[in-house]
Amino acid sequence: MNLNTDQIVALAPDAASIKAGRGLVKPSKWPTLGQSEDMLWGECQGSGSTPYQVSVDLKALVCKCTCPSRKFPCKHGLGLLLLAAENPATVKTGEPPLWAAHWLATRREKAEKKAAAITEKKSVPVDAETVAQRNAKRLKQMREGGVELALWLVDQVRHGLANWPQQSPAYFASVAARMVDAKAPGLANEILRLGEMIPSGTGWLQRVLGQLGRLHLLTEGLSRFETLPAPVQADLRTWLGWPLKEEELLPDAPRRTDDWAIVGQVFTERDRLWERRTWLIGQQYAQPVMLLDFMHGQRNFPVPLAVGTQVKTTLAFYPGAWPLRALLTEPPQQTCPLHGPFPAHSDFDAVLADRAKALAANPWLLTYPFASEGVIPVRRGNDWRLRDVQGVELSLKIVDQQAWQLLAISGGQPIRIFGEWSGNDLRVLSAWTDSFHSFATTP
Repeated sequence: MNLNTDQIVALAPDAASIKAGRGLVKPSKWPTLGQSEDMLWGECQGSGSTPYQVSVDLKALVCKCTCPSRKFPCKHGLGLLLLAAENPATVKTGEPPLWAAHWLATRREKAEKKAAAITEKKSVPVDAETVAQRNAKRLKQMREGGVELALWLVDQVRHGLANWPQQSPAYFASVAARMVDAKAPGLANEILRLGEMIPSGTGWLQRVLGQLGRLHLLTEGLSRFETLPAPVQADLRTWLGWPLKEEELLPDAPRRTDDWAIVGQVFTERDRLWERRTWLIGQQYAQPVMLLDFMHGQRNFPVPLAVGTQVKTTLAFYPGAWPLRALLTEPPQQTCPLHGPFPAHSDFDAVLADRAKALAANPWLLTYPFASEGVIPVRRGNDWRLRDVQGVELSLKIVDQQAWQLLAISGGQPIRIFGEWSGNDLRVLSAWTDSFHSFATTP
């Protein structure tokens, strides 16, 4: 097994599972241990008389355990992976026991049937008339909400923003709730983001004004939706919280099959809704691509996507004036560690020139993928920055511990990084020196 500790930790559903899994990284806890080319197995002795049986499909990074936990992977799966990564000599190569081999064969048979069912579903034509009626009804509701929000924005500017620091969160939450009722959850999120900017410290007023302008642009776009070009309509739908349904997307979406390097991942949570934003770069398609997944309650996504690995799969691209988002057409069936550097621009100017083109095409973009080689982390007073080969420096959004780790990885020498650029600062998600390094992705 070639996964490292960072890649395994990235699979965990929460911090508690990581901590519990670490407590099982002891050979004495595992009376049975073994591995083969495509799987890992073990029996973990718990408090009961019968040990838990744990199996891992190494090609798909899927875990199975007989314990009653509903977390995925559970602590036993994480413990087995961590033990194999950190103390590989204890996990001997051999033939899997019947219970492990049976699970792997059954799992792959189910995966093949599911893939066949997806293929069959793609061949069923979408009822265009039903979709058009459904979309017209929702657009009407959203437009009514947009009109209300536009009036609210005008009132805020007319009365001034001086008293906003005294407003309670409920002031913005009530407006956001109305947007949810109007079937525009994206507008609700933008309003909540507006409220969060007020107590954000120095420069809050400039950030608030920028967000007010963004909201105005969204409501203006909504009011003129039918007159916008189709790619711009698609981008606007995304930010309104009205993306295409899978059955609408798949029949006509452009597709690419490639060996995709998973170079970055960000988890965010609001009101128990987890969002997983995963960035990939293809071996042939060298532009960053984003996968966006949601899960309620726990960070327990059914398809594991480990940073620092490479997966062979097909992606279907969402429409847009500057397409960035894609959808997995089927779960990856082969996963291997990333053995080479990911593609990157030569300097910051090249990345920002691409971002300028993207922003001109899609004015609602918030974060943009940022891959650059030849950069060096530097410390300026209490701030951390990245310097490129031209001597240009950009501010880093990074905690001190990770900044020192980044500096240690570089050794003061130029390295290759991947991250997200917000327009004001850069968040590093991974780096490449002689190997791949990932950074914590939960704010």
